[in-house]
Amino acid sequence: MSAARVRTVIIIIAVAVVVGLLFSTLVIEIGVRRSTELGSARLGADILLLPSPLPNLIIYIQWKDPVFIAPTNTTAHLVYLRPRYIDDNGTLDRGISAIPGVSAVSAQVFVGTLNNSGRTVALVGFDPNTDFTVLPWLKAGGQGETSLGPNMAIVGSDTGFGSRDNVSWGSLTLRVTAVLEPTSSTMDRTIFFPIQTAYGLVRGATLSTGLTGSGQNSVSVGFKAGQISALLVKLQDGASEDEVGRLISGTISDYVVIYGAIATKQVSLETRGIATYEFFLSGLLGTSVLILVASLMSMSINERKREFGLLRSLGATKRTISKVVMAEVGIVSFLGSVLGLVVGGLVLVVSEFFLSQAYSVSFIQPTTTDLIEFTLGSLGLGMIMGTLAASLPAYRASRMDPYEALTRGE
Repeated sequence: MSAARVRTVIIIIAVAVVVGLLFSTLVIEIGVRRSTELGSARLGADILLLPSPLPNLIIYIQWKDPVFIAPTNTTAHLVYLRPRYIDDNGTLDRGISAIPGVSAVSAQVFVGTLNNSGRTVALVGFDPNTDFTVLPWLKAGGQGETSLGPNMAIVGSDTGFGSRDNVSWGSLTLRVTAVLEPTSSTMDRTIFFPIQTAYGLVRGATLSTGLTGSGQNSVSVGFKAGQISALLVKLQDGASEDEVGRLISGTISDYVVIYGAIATKQVSLETRGIATYEFFLSGLLGTSVLILVASLMSMSINERKREFGLLRSLGATKRTISKVVMAEVGIVSFLGSVLGLVVGGLVLVVSEFFLSQAYSVSFIQPTTTDLIEFTLGSLGLGMIMGTLAASLPAYRASRMDPYEALTRGE
């Protein structure tokens, strides 16, 4: 009896290890993937193109955000300079997109600032059709795809505006459709809205005429329809920033090229390697557990020959014997799977700390739907693994001759 209990405990632990490793790996993989997507979104583009000539005094501290060009008196930690505007109308976008190594190009235009509850908030027009910073950031933050209408906006977490609020600036009224999660960057105090809406705003206004909203500071509109203040360039995987930058400089002369370092690419590759290794380890352990469970069940059935022989002599069918064995394994596998989920949760706590220390990656918890899918999938794997491992022993038990089992059973 003691040996049977030991075998049961071993099976539970073996199943728990595989299920726990698989569950934690799935959660870590999706959490790291989303965090690196989020990090890439915060870093913005690989290359920033600014209209030239630039002012003599430029304070370039750190570029980690979807970029806009802020006035000198606007608090930001990107590029501090007064915005310059240049005609685009899509021609520059298409020309740069054709350069080898360029994956995407998106234009932005700095519109102005407004004051909301003591906060200075920037208004930035961007192109939702080509954007690869703001909208993907929303998706990485778990808010899904956001479709922006002409008078809709996405706002930072510290703008003072919430979802479904109205933003008024002069003759412009925007409806907030989504709020970014806190980023500790200038995005927290930025309102993003479609660039065509910004152009529609100035078509009826005189160039450099101050527009004042209710309770807002007067802000000059210094651009025409079709003008932009920055182009954001995303490179293809493996493309050289320096090489692409030289090609861009040789193609157009009205822009200054500023480079950005994408550190999250390396983090993504390294953490992806960790997840791949854990998936491989899960498969290897799963195979080992199948063999282990099958061996232990065979030992158990061999010890219980007399019991099965007695059941057969009392009229139990082969199917009944098989069901008894499979039910026992199913219960043990379920207990092991539940224990594995608990162990996997503990592994996640340790892994989150490790990732934050080793890679400076903020672990994004999966959604409720993801957790339900991973939990059910892990439980299902544990049950399937136990069922497969017990199939052959159960078949052998059902095929036993009652007389032989009674006379030779221990």
